[in-house]
Amino acid sequence: MTGAAALAGVAALSAYSHPPSPPAPDAPLFAEKFALASQALAAFLGDFPGDAPGGVIAFGEIHQTEKTKAVRSSIARFTDEILPAIAPRAAHLIVETWISRGSCGEAEKKVTADVARTTERPAETESEIVRLLRRAKALGVTPHVLDIDCHEYQALTGAGGSVDYDKLLSITGQHLERAIVEALALPRPKERPLVLVYGGALHNDLAPDPETAKYSFGPAIDALTQGAYREVDLFVPALVDAYPALRGERWYTAWRATRARPGATLIRRGSRSAVLLFGDEAERPAGTAP
Repeated sequence: MTGAAALAGVAALSAYSHPPSPPAPDAPLFAEKFALASQALAAFLGDFPGDAPGGVIAFGEIHQTEKTKAVRSSIARFTDEILPAIAPRAAHLIVETWISRGSCGEAEKKVTADVARTTERPAETESEIVRLLRRAKALGVTPHVLDIDCHEYQALTGAGGSVDYDKLLSITGQHLERAIVEALALPRPKERPLVLVYGGALHNDLAPDPETAKYSFGPAIDALTQGAYREVDLFVPALVDAYPALRGERWYTAWRATRARPGATLIRRGSRSAVLLFGDEAERPAGTAP
């Protein structure tokens, strides 16, 4: 999967490369504490999707860079703490990554190299993606990745060989939306009605900012499923500390006030959108399992 991890990192990196929108004058957000991240997710989802024939849960993260690689990542925690709990209700998992096959010539090489250099994703992330895909399959959830074609690689390379990142984010969002639509059309056991999505905290936005709306599949999938869509953004406390722009998010103040208390934190932005912050790693005694 050469180049896959680097390509997967673009969305979240770009999502927080600009200051966040000013907080809306809504009611204050409240933080709920749970011993486990899986319990926080269960509290948010309830019996979702209930009697509906299916639903989509799209998890978003902030991807790691070389500077934060010492922190246990969101994807590792999702694999270990959340996926096993939700897997019995899920038929498919779509992961925002794609395979660099090496069959699209110079354009593919340039895009892959430029994205790897720009996102600064640590090499360990690629192994974590593979582990997530394998864990999903072992739990009975069919894993899916994206597949970019040679024409798209050509379209992504601008004058001088530079990568058009605006176009890359758009293409990624389009591929994710297409993969979700295809997964929803596949047969699913009655006891496994859910389609899960894992990627950057940009493409899954249910109510995206106008300037990033073209990157998000959230509104389209919400409409397609007639409201059977849930957005869950996953954050690791140490990574929140590493991104100053996150301190401008509406949920930050509510989380900060309860951070000292042990456990995972759930902050509901609405009935269909939530932020889930894992507990600080320092809370767990050395050598114990998550």
